[in-house]
Amino acid sequence: MKKIFGKITDKTFLKYVFSAGTSFLLDLALFQLFLIVFGKAFPDTYIIISTVLARILSSIYNFIINRKVVFKSGSKVSSDIIKYYALSISQMIVSSVSVHFLCMLINTYEIVIKLAVDIVLFLISYHIQKKYIFKNRAQKS
Repeated sequence: MKKIFGKITDKTFLKYVFSAGTSFLLDLALFQLFLIVFGKAFPDTYIIISTVLARILSSIYNFIINRKVVFKSGSKVSSDIIKYYALSISQMIVSSVSVHFLCMLINTYEIVIKLAVDIVLFLISYHIQKKYIFKNRAQKS
């Protein structure tokens, strides 16, 4: 129990939670802004356009905060960004496929399944980012 609680109260993990939370809020705010901007001009596709643009911008913010503040990476930016977006895209695919199939198997609300799947992916993503994507100089030696 102490090992699990220790991981949850780890400063790096708490910074990661903050980074993820602020990225989420930024994503929602940008999504709402883009709905207003593109709603009348693109009535058939404004939700998709708004989602993609908001996610691109919030992921850039998330990358910068994770790289500089959360994990204090000492690697090259180009290396970090390729690995970060490979993880991000993989996580999106695993989330959507998992939610889709679990919804077929379990008769419950999609949002409940998505929340459970994304919490697991959030924790896995933390460890991947910490150990493989944003290595700091101390972790390399």
